[in-house]
Amino acid sequence: MNRRPDKNHSDIFMLIERYEDMVKRDLLSFFDAHEFEDIGDYYIDKGLLGEAMESMDIAFKQYPFSANFLIKKAQVLTILERLPEAVNALEYAETLEPSNPELHIAKGSILSKKRKHQNALKHFKKAQDLSIDPVDVYPFIAFEYQCLGNFHEAIKHLISFLEIEPEDDIAIFNIAYCFERLENYNEAICFFSKLTNKTPYCEIAWYQLGLFYNKSKDYKKAVWALDYAILIDNSFAAGYHEKARSLSQLGETKKALKTYLQTLELQEPSGYTYLKIALCYKELSLFKQAIRYLTKATHEDPQLSEAWMEMGLCLDEVNHTEEALHYIEKAINLNPNDLEYLYIQTKIYKKIGLIIETDLGYKRLIDLGCNSPIIWIEYAEIIKDMNEIKDAISILQQSLKQNKKHPDLLFRLGAFLFLDKQIELSKKYLQQAYSIKKEGLSELFHHMPVLNVNKEFKLIINSLK
Repeated sequence: MNRRPDKNHSDIFMLIERYEDMVKRDLLSFFDAHEFEDIGDYYIDKGLLGEAMESMDIAFKQYPFSANFLIKKAQVLTILERLPEAVNALEYAETLEPSNPELHIAKGSILSKKRKHQNALKHFKKAQDLSIDPVDVYPFIAFEYQCLGNFHEAIKHLISFLEIEPEDDIAIFNIAYCFERLENYNEAICFFSKLTNKTPYCEIAWYQLGLFYNKSKDYKKAVWALDYAILIDNSFAAGYHEKARSLSQLGETKKALKTYLQTLELQEPSGYTYLKIALCYKELSLFKQAIRYLTKATHEDPQLSEAWMEMGLCLDEVNHTEEALHYIEKAINLNPNDLEYLYIQTKIYKKIGLIIETDLGYKRLIDLGCNSPIIWIEYAEIIKDMNEIKDAISILQQSLKQNKKHPDLLFRLGAFLFLDKQIELSKKYLQQAYSIKKEGLSELFHHMPVLNVNKEFKLIINSLK
């Protein structure tokens, strides 16, 4: 592929003005072939695809033996998903210039649209062989390798491209995507460190470096890299968001809050941004401010279930627990099988004394496959408190089938069996539990202090030591 020197904006503007004047007057004026290509590129870049095709038709009338205008028209037809017409245009172009590298790029693009990535690769590699300056073909080849899941090859071609075009945003995002898919964070950090040395004023490169430091849990270096991205472009909202996230991970909540608030001046606020601000206020125990921003979050994005859930949690913190339940239910309506949400709802039911709802809540969690021992223990406690000790014992025995020899379950089962006067069986489970986790005994007394003053139970415990 041959590179033409870029025209400045005034030259392009004058060229387009002259061309549109010709079309308006229905006259035939002379434009050289490169000018027609610039006209087509201008309309494509502006998304004016109808005008782009019209300009290529006019160009082909003036240059009937040039394949370039048919190829460019085919590219527009491909964008419009009019693939059969695009193929026809390329077949004609091939009769004129079978060795035109742009022809094979266009053919490869159509095959890529059809998800025939291996065949697309063959055409892109042929374009590479035919091109005087093949570097522009590398992103096409890299994309096909991405689609085939060969991220190592994609990275190799993107590195070659970025050596020549180090500030190409799309290539930077694509190589970052490949590193992420491979979870090769150290190699990504190494690459973007070199890239920022080569192009120290490319905010996207600094941003990606910050992202990978973040993924590697090196949050201080993430903040350092993101500060450079923001310094280069102080309106770079994504940089502020990622910096705030890193600051939150460092426990610097006030700084994170300040950074999130700055984003409100840079872009239209989203529900997610309001949510993040609210979470900072919540972390600082400023629940009223958190509720204010959560209200904004739910207005901005009513489908943001986490905002509804956090609203419920904050209302509970300020002792509006019954009102909290309303918002928690809204979150669950959006994510009906979210185990964490259902668990929070069940805990709120328990807190406000809705015993039947609490019972049903724990049953639903278990039915949905929640095998956490704490869930089973809490459920058994609820049933015990309803004076259904045998059912509570049965629940713990059921849990032990899935959480074999879990000491907390064994301690609680031993305690419940003692309350049910099944002393020998109680000793058996307490002995098992104590042999696995001695400190679990103090935890048991914390949750069931009545046993700590029970002489008979203390005798059993002393026999274990």
